[in-house]
Amino acid sequence: MSDFTHRQLRTSIPGALAKVEHVTEALKIHGVKLNPISPVALLFDKVRELNEPDVKDRDDYDDLFLECIEALWIAEALGFAIGEPGSKEAVNRLVRKQIDLSGQEPSQGKDALWELDLFRRLRLGGASARLAEPDIVLPLGAGLGDYGIACKKVYEESGVDRALEQGCRQLKKHGLPGVVAFNLDDLINKKGREPVPAQTREELQGKVEQRAKEFVTSHVDAMRKWVQSGKCDGVLISVSVVTKIPNDTPSTNLARIPVLHPDPAVLDDPARARFVAFRRCVDQATKVG
Repeated sequence: MSDFTHRQLRTSIPGALAKVEHVTEALKIHGVKLNPISPVALLFDKVRELNEPDVKDRDDYDDLFLECIEALWIAEALGFAIGEPGSKEAVNRLVRKQIDLSGQEPSQGKDALWELDLFRRLRLGGASARLAEPDIVLPLGAGLGDYGIACKKVYEESGVDRALEQGCRQLKKHGLPGVVAFNLDDLINKKGREPVPAQTREELQGKVEQRAKEFVTSHVDAMRKWVQSGKCDGVLISVSVVTKIPNDTPSTNLARIPVLHPDPAVLDDPARARFVAFRRCVDQATKVG
């Protein structure tokens, strides 16, 4: 298990506004139209509202702050991807499609956010990731070559095995070894925008890691089948949750917990060497992203 990232909202509220305005301008420069009534544009407007005088006197201040976290999450992903080779399709999906991070409905916008957010974190961790089929390609170095990452959002437990199969087929189609990267936000966050309470970071991590372990246990046979047949080296499981930890600053924030499966010891070379190198990239991304 990797440690988790808990500092999505690293900036001040004015800093969040500056980020949103910068990304809005960057979209214009790169010819990406942001419809003023699109879900992303409306979330960006919430950041502007949060910067208004006397905003803390509003009855909906807590909800507004949570929407600001979501807006910054999207802005960070967009800001890092805009102008990157291979980013146009995912950027357009994110700004033009429905994206309700407080609900569990399937969405091309949320699918795109998962791809761009993972890309951003890997890059910030020092990896030379690029946006390319299957979704992300990661040069592992040390003679291990390129590594494919097929990103899959999971909305229902019943869709996991099919998503795993689709991810492995993507890897095969593009002739790359790699992993299927699952995002479980819509399985974990059943209470929408309501923060997950915990007294400490360790308590929070334990709660979410336990849910990730249950996910692995439920689907271990399918994972084993695809790993043992050489169709993928393993899976990355990622969960992002809004948290409320009393002694943290701010107490409400965004935490990410990644889990990798299987243990590299069960893999044969060269899959073991590749998976260990990938794990190092994930560990670095966790520290900074």
